[in-house]
Amino acid sequence: MAKIEHSPEINKKVKKNLLWIFIFAVIMIFAGLTSGYLVSQGTYFWVNVKMPVGFQLSTTMIIISSIALIAAVYALKNGKASLLKTSLGIALLAGILFGYYQFVGFKQLFQSGNAVTGKIMTLEGRYGEYFSLSYEGKAITYNAEHFVWKGEEISEDLHKNINQLGEELMKGAKAPDHKYELSNYGDGFILFYLNQPITYSNNTLYIGDPIDKETNRLLWYFAENLATDRGDFIMDGEYGKDFWIYYGGEKLEYENRTFYLNGQELTPKQKNDIYNQDNIASSYIYALTGMHLLHWIGGVIALLVVFIRGLANKYTKENYLGLTLGSIYWHFLGILWIYLYAFLIFIH
Repeated sequence: MAKIEHSPEINKKVKKNLLWIFIFAVIMIFAGLTSGYLVSQGTYFWVNVKMPVGFQLSTTMIIISSIALIAAVYALKNGKASLLKTSLGIALLAGILFGYYQFVGFKQLFQSGNAVTGKIMTLEGRYGEYFSLSYEGKAITYNAEHFVWKGEEISEDLHKNINQLGEELMKGAKAPDHKYELSNYGDGFILFYLNQPITYSNNTLYIGDPIDKETNRLLWYFAENLATDRGDFIMDGEYGKDFWIYYGGEKLEYENRTFYLNGQELTPKQKNDIYNQDNIASSYIYALTGMHLLHWIGGVIALLVVFIRGLANKYTKENYLGLTLGSIYWHFLGILWIYLYAFLIFIH
């Protein structure tokens, strides 16, 4: 049977149509994810966090990359070979930097307490939940914003000492033999576990007997909060300044370690829900941006191929289908990212 040959125009049309079908499928995936985001937002307690600087930089990179591709097409049509190669190189470099800054953004989110999965509240490390401190014989309390000692907010020096104590306790709690090296314990700080004082001798903490494995585990979470100023929440920072929590679209107030909704204290059920709920909002951020990053991999491969073919002078005014298809896909990824970024800023 004779092989059927299709004209270049038909081949060009088929490839473009296949690309647009793929793009439509990707749009449907993200439409489903963002719809799920909106539905979940109205059902659960929702954490609103600031987008990391890494995402801002990656947005700049993908815009530069798209502009460079537009310049490349212009250069090709106008016979400017040097500009074509330079533009394709810039497009590829900026495209790679987009991915790099995405990972920077992920790292910044994670370091601020927004893990892929994790609770909203830090019950095991929450000050006063299991552990508390005294200093020079006077209790240190916590009001959800600041440590208080002798009726006043603690000094900067005392704050640094608390951070240092947290770091020392973390090391001891994680050590295989649970041996602690505490520099200001006894005459300065004293730990309390469920209101029982913890003594310190021979690099070991005691509540009558040496504290057990479970208490050491709980102490590590408490110590981490002391070292990082995490307070009552898994997210780092100050409530109302660095992050907020919403319920049914309404912002919660948090004063004296108590949540209020429209001026009313949360019901017992709502309190139980917020203390036990995962930070679903952060999970969606990772899902949306991570899914986009997967498609970015294909885009970078396309940019690399286009760049190599451009260096080899494979494109002409009459034949640059590969550059066209690569540009369409990359511009789509750029538009999709800007949509996601705006969605996360204004809807999130």
